[in-house]
Amino acid sequence: MVRLDRVSRRTLIGGAAALAGAASGSGAWAQDSFSSQGVSAGRATVPVRIDGHGPFQFLVDTAANASVLAADLAQRLGLESMGLIGIHTLVGREVVPTVRAATVHSGALEAANVRMAIGQRAAIGGLDGLLGCDLLAESRIVLSFAGSQRIRIGRSAPPARSFTHGLGETGQMVAPGERRFGNLLAITARAGSTPTTAIIDSGAEGTLLNTAAARAARCLPIQLANGSTRVQIHSPTGEVTSAQPMLLRELGFAGIDVTNLPVAVGDFHTFGLWGLQDQPAMLIGLDILRLFKRVYIDLKRSEFSVFL
Repeated sequence: MVRLDRVSRRTLIGGAAALAGAASGSGAWAQDSFSSQGVSAGRATVPVRIDGHGPFQFLVDTAANASVLAADLAQRLGLESMGLIGIHTLVGREVVPTVRAATVHSGALEAANVRMAIGQRAAIGGLDGLLGCDLLAESRIVLSFAGSQRIRIGRSAPPARSFTHGLGETGQMVAPGERRFGNLLAITARAGSTPTTAIIDSGAEGTLLNTAAARAARCLPIQLANGSTRVQIHSPTGEVTSAQPMLLRELGFAGIDVTNLPVAVGDFHTFGLWGLQDQPAMLIGLDILRLFKRVYIDLKRSEFSVFL
């Protein structure tokens, strides 16, 4: 068992204050290359070329089943309109316009005839768009948080050493996963002592729990530095809901314990969409992933591993 202390109680309020930004623009069901650019303002971003133009900065969002393009960039590129679609985010179901790109390229990702939903730049942290699992489903996302914090989208492949649950000789920790809710990667985690469905969410700066998970784990309410007891959650289109900042005292997965973790708690729309509204469920965000030197999210093989 490896134990990681996320925050001390002394720094809890400061850590919780980051939730206001951490929860904004968090990955969702269908907003439906980590590269040399690395982590941008706490987000996992890669350079993307669209129809040969760019590079543009896109969020890599493994908890989104649809890719999103900023409205102003779609207009600038003169992309063909493809009508309206209904998408599901943490906030709710939304009807949004779409456009078609002839080609989208980033790292090992090369896609043709791509339909993307239109979002608002301000709602995705000022970025040009986000790549969802509609484009990433056959890829392995590698997040390297040591040194220059390189990020890349690679081809799915077995690792050099076999995937075995627990700690390997190289400090590799593995949580067996499965593809669920479309192309999302789900693992079994533990909130406190309760088994919990956890979606790996590289698009979320912070970790989010549903009410059932928070209750089972006996999470503690906390205040933000400004005295608020609510944080805002934004969809890529700018729609907003709110959540409660709380302290998750222990999160476990792959033989790892993370303690004293500020999280955002709410009955988000997508948990209901997945049939998890009454079952403990969570989105593991970048605040957890970046505790490790390197993270592999292999969506095609449904494999998730971290290196200490």
